[in-house]
Amino acid sequence: MPGTGVGPRRLLNKWRARPGYDWLIVIVVLGLHLAWVRWTNGGDLLGKPGREQRLQIYTAGATVVAVVGSFVTAAVALYAAASGRRMRTLRTADHLASQFRRNWVSILSATLLIAGVCLLATILDVTKSDPGGVHWMVEAALILGVARAYRLLWLFNAVIMASDRDLADRTPDARQPQT
Repeated sequence: MPGTGVGPRRLLNKWRARPGYDWLIVIVVLGLHLAWVRWTNGGDLLGKPGREQRLQIYTAGATVVAVVGSFVTAAVALYAAASGRRMRTLRTADHLASQFRRNWVSILSATLLIAGVCLLATILDVTKSDPGGVHWMVEAALILGVARAYRLLWLFNAVIMASDRDLADRTPDARQPQT
């Protein structure tokens, strides 16, 4: 939307710059889903299964998040080890560097939070039908995980693209004939 100052790309860039917006996404999506469940008296995906199946879902959620956490540490290692002009810019330009740090920390902290919530849910969910709503807590954590997973993909892509471009800049120098 030229001229309006608001468009999908601009909103996406604003969202990427502020990991705290993920909590707004969690509130909106969870609120809409809760309203839908109350209104239709159905559609409660985590509330329908019995306790044993919910416990399996919680455990699987914690496991998946732990695996993703290892990818996060690999991504941070890639970011830290990469060198070149573009990578230096990503690390030192005030707005870029702080944005990247906030995003890395938000992703890593979310993996710890989500795994903790899923494991805590296995302790708290003790009844057949979960009248206390523990599954809603897990659903909120999983929604946060989806938002942070997108951030992880975006960061991975940015680092890989910058590293590849830096590498491409150095390649022609290596091919020059020696005199």
